[in-house]
Parts: sequence; C-alpha cells; structure tokens
Amino acid sequence: MAAWSPDGARIVYRGTKQGITSVMIAKTSGQATPVELVRGGSANQQPDWSPTGEWITYSSAPGSWALISPDGKEKRDLGKIDTPHLTFSRDGKTLYGIRAEGEHQHLFSLTIAGGQMKTIGDVGSEFAPRSYLNPGVRFSVSPDGGSILYPTFSTKTGLWMLEGFEKP
Repeated sequence: MAAWSPDGARIVYRGTKQGITSVMIAKTSGQATPVELVRGGSANQQPDWSPTGEWITYSSAPGSWALISPDGKEKRDLGKIDTPHLTFSRDGKTLYGIRAEGEHQHLFSLTIAGGQMKTIGDVGSEFAPRSYLNPGVRFSVSPDGGSILYPTFSTKTGLWMLEGFEKP
C-alpha cells in the first residue's frame, strides 16, 4: 500500500529489494526510478505522508516510529510506540494511532512539535486494528478530522444442529 503526497505528484511506500525493506518515494508519472529514503529498518508497517507535505511516518524498527522529510534530510525519532500505523491529523500537527497495552487498545494522539502523547480512550480488544494481509493496517482520518477509519476482523466458529425437518 502506498500513501499519496498532498499534491498527488509522488507516493511513499515500503519496497523490498534483495531482501531489504526500505521506505521508497516514486513519482506518479512513472517516468523516474524510485528514490530510497530509508534503507532497511522499516519493519512491517506502512508509511504515511502528512497532509502538509513536510513529514512522512515510518516504522524505524519493530515497535518504533520516526518521521522523515520527503527529501530525506531531516529525521525525528518518535520512540517505541506499539501501534500498527500512525496517521496525521488534517492540519499535520498531530499523529493518531492505537497502541496495545495488555488487553487494552488505546486510541492516542501525539503532538509532532512537543511529542506529548495523550490517551483518548480504549477502543476495546475486539476492535483492535487487524488485517489478514501483512502489512495491511492503515488508519485514515476523515475529511472533517472527526473520525478515524481502520480495518479489524474476527473469526468465529460454531456447530449448528437443525431440527424439525421431515425425514425420508
């Protein structure tokens, strides 16, 4: 899965070449070789592009997140955050995620400028972000900034007995 740049001219994605997973940027015109922003260490989560265009989130190591500028010149470590994805607020000043803490799944916000993390609420273990694809979790903020969309799934099994039908 890829994320669009705000102007639609480029995409950012996880790419694997010769067994090494990296954060890549490509022009959407398809007329240029993709650029490797971060070589290796991008773990198994999807990058996301801020709506202001100044930052890209990426998983720097399992359970750790960072920001990188699209030109690759600036990097900021966000530290250990047990979330499958981070997404930006509409103004690009805040990140949102759902972090696992034991049996709890906490929706949180993280300010980019100061790094303050605020727990918004527990979404419940049955609503934990999940996907049968790997990686397949991406959060998306609604246009009005009031909702977050993400995948979850569950499997159930059962045994049923049908009664009351006519025997031959």
